[in-house]
Amino acid sequence: MNVISVIIIAKNEAVNIVDCVLSAALVSHDIIVADNGSTDNTASLATQAGARVLNVPWNGYGQTRNEAAAMAKNDWVIALDADERITPPFAASINNLSLTNAGILYGCKRENFLGVKKIRFGEWGRDKVYRLYNRQQASWNLMLVHETITGNNISKKIIPGALLHYTMKDRAEYQAKTILYAQLSATKYAAQGKKASPVKRFISPVFSFIQNYIFRLGFLDGKEGFVIACTSCRYIFLKYKFLYLLLQKKN
Repeated sequence: MNVISVIIIAKNEAVNIVDCVLSAALVSHDIIVADNGSTDNTASLATQAGARVLNVPWNGYGQTRNEAAAMAKNDWVIALDADERITPPFAASINNLSLTNAGILYGCKRENFLGVKKIRFGEWGRDKVYRLYNRQQASWNLMLVHETITGNNISKKIIPGALLHYTMKDRAEYQAKTILYAQLSATKYAAQGKKASPVKRFISPVFSFIQNYIFRLGFLDGKEGFVIACTSCRYIFLKYKFLYLLLQKKN
């Protein structure tokens, strides 16, 4: 096993945290759960599962991950969400790495689930994430949403195995997250000076549905594929709607 730390940011993740920590134990003896003010028993469950639980105030996705990484015992860090699991094949790939080059950012494919359904096609079926990095060479950017790892002279490498991502337990949670992420994306776009043109507001959502449901074969995932394509369409519509409203208010 390599000398690696795992950081997990969590708030009210009692339903997920034990399985996440146990999967992290496949690659690390230093597992940090950065608790962002949970009011359930996330902290106690994480401790019982073998993690170090630290109280880390929520300062956005990227900054909170960076603060958790700073508390790790090791420079090589894997960042997980509480609803993610390291699979044995991915763990084997990690444990076999030499980790002699701090400038490499390692990633893998991510298998996404909607409820208990594994999604194989559409946008979710093409997912890859980069999560293993050296904190001396790289860190998380401070984007409001869809944060990524950045650094100077960083190269990327996909290794065998996968993360499992139990992203939403049901459609109601999926819809709620869609609205939240659309609002965050609109705020980010406004700060970047982006515009909400009629094409972006009305054509892009339709193109998103066609791309995910037809061209990327989302229809092969059955009703879940249809729900995901529709929700992705709605997300893009809401994102630019909220951006349009922000810009109108600003002007």
